[in-house]
Amino acid sequence: MSTDDVFVVPDDAVPGPGRMTRVEAFGERVMIANIDDAYFAVSDTCTHEDASLSHGALKTANRQVTCPLHGSRFCLVTGAALDEPAELPLTVYTAHFSDSRLTLHRRK
Repeated sequence: MSTDDVFVVPDDAVPGPGRMTRVEAFGERVMIANIDDAYFAVSDTCTHEDASLSHGALKTANRQVTCPLHGSRFCLVTGAALDEPAELPLTVYTAHFSDSRLTLHRRK
C-alpha cells in the first residue's frame, strides 16, 4: 500500500538488525537499513555511478553505507556523501516503525 507521500513496506522486506534491503517506493529504488532496530531509508543508487547501495557495506557504528563499486561512503541520517568519488547527497526518507508496520515518508 502506498500514497504519494507514504509507502508501507511489505513485511517480508523489513530488514533485520544490522541488515539492508531494497524496495521500490515513490517511483525509485530505496535502500532501508536496520541499525539496532532504528530504521534509515535513502535512495539506493550511488550518486557517482548507478551502483546499488543495498549491495554495499553497512557501517552500523557510524550509521553509514559504503558503495560496493568505488567505496564512497554516505551518511544514512543526512544522505551526505562523505568520500569521493561521490559528491552529491542521497535522498533521505523518514522511516517510522509502529504497530508492527514500517512506513516510509517523503521529506518535505
